[in-house]
Amino acid sequence: MPHRCLLIPEILRIICLHIKIHHRDRNLQAVALVCRSFYNASLDLLWRDVTGLLPLLRTLPSDVWSGPLTRHKAVLARAIIPSDLERFRAYACRVQVYGDHYIDVPITIYHALSFHFHDRPIFPNLVKISWRFERREIFPYISMFLGPRIREMELNVSGDSVQISLLPTLGTRCPSLVHFELSTPDCYPDIGQQMKSLLSQWGQLETLIIYYLPEESLRIVAALPHLRSFTLSRADDDYGDAFSPTPGTNAFPALQDLSITASSPVLCINILKAAKNCSLKEFTFSLFGTNLTVWRDLFATLAELCNKGNLTSISVDDLVVQAEEQDPGTADELRLLFPLTGLTRLVFTTRCGFDIDDAFMHEMAAAWPRMHTLNIGAAEIFQPFEPQRLTLQGLAPLAELCPDLRNLTVHINVAHICSNHFDACLGSGSGSCVDYLDVARSPISKESVPWAAAYLSALFPKLRELQYEDDYMGFEQPAYPDRWEDVENHLAVYRHRRANPPVDTVGNFKPTCEKLG
Repeated sequence: MPHRCLLIPEILRIICLHIKIHHRDRNLQAVALVCRSFYNASLDLLWRDVTGLLPLLRTLPSDVWSGPLTRHKAVLARAIIPSDLERFRAYACRVQVYGDHYIDVPITIYHALSFHFHDRPIFPNLVKISWRFERREIFPYISMFLGPRIREMELNVSGDSVQISLLPTLGTRCPSLVHFELSTPDCYPDIGQQMKSLLSQWGQLETLIIYYLPEESLRIVAALPHLRSFTLSRADDDYGDAFSPTPGTNAFPALQDLSITASSPVLCINILKAAKNCSLKEFTFSLFGTNLTVWRDLFATLAELCNKGNLTSISVDDLVVQAEEQDPGTADELRLLFPLTGLTRLVFTTRCGFDIDDAFMHEMAAAWPRMHTLNIGAAEIFQPFEPQRLTLQGLAPLAELCPDLRNLTVHINVAHICSNHFDACLGSGSGSCVDYLDVARSPISKESVPWAAAYLSALFPKLRELQYEDDYMGFEQPAYPDRWEDVENHLAVYRHRRANPPVDTVGNFKPTCEKLG
């Protein structure tokens, strides 16, 4: 008689999940053989997440196959009959997540299975499917995998008319869907009417990630009452300046996460204005080919319309790849966001970074005391704006005023360090949580190396990782990477000494550049 605890399914699942996470599936297979109590809990976890059909095909009788069954090599010796599928169906019922990013069996196997699953799904309890086949001839067989319990779907559709025609039927095939990701890079102009019909059937949709939507379909999206996360990966000028939600509707009432890639901020601004009553928490905007100055209207709209305490994350990327002249961002652009006091994550990937100084860094630290991740560096493919006015000493307010800051990416000028600033920072960073610092291509002089290491160690005592760029992508290679490597080596010594201090300095370790200078 098993212990009474083993009669509680939740306890069995916790035990089996621990074994799966911290050990291998082979150990979970052994657990399934211990007793009846563990059998179902173990098999449910073993078969919960399946990639490809190969594991299930191995449950068919051996005489079904002509030769060994391996990836890309599955040859039928005879037709599959219903009795062959007894074990196949038993294990398929346990599958809840199915992904197939590659073709692991020939198309003939899909065709053979379709005779047995034309009126029922292979996985009757499937809740998530990821279908990203590149070969169009496989797509018609997706119908064998679609069922009424699916809640999450990732789908890749090319320009084939058969694939596009499937879209309107998804609403009836998968009525419980709450997460839908559709990639249509080759046929985005051809799906407008199909998407309009489909979205009208999914009033319960919570997450939508899509490559393109015509304006008419976008209005339907705006009216979805439960949509919390919306990603639009290609927002061209097709919408013009006049996009607006359907009159009389409360646009994006539940929206919390908005991500848009576009060639101008106009559509994004219009969506923000339409969604002024939502509680936006995360905002991502990727911009093609526009100067930083056009961001001002976008930032002003964010600060004006978003709840000052709700918006916690902003990410803005400049995706231009041409090496044209462009001015760096200024403090004025960033200052527009100061009213958003709840920010914990701010990531700007710009072509030339920001031209800011130590005084502005103090303003920024005071405006965003809850900051966890701060990235105001330049994109890796471009040189940062030089010369930087922000110095190493300008980082001190971050250590003092942002106690939760952990990840910092910034361009600084370490051409020289004044020793009279060093002692002033020793106490300010004792509570700092910064453990990751990326200085990219920041200039640093040879003489500043020991001072910089001692300063950073004192300011950020928990610093564990220092990143710097050692590839200048065709630009003239300076000596900065070698010097930052020296700083990194010095920091490693300081970490060791802080972890193993002399007896007379326990709890009172202070790095000084003389120790390593």
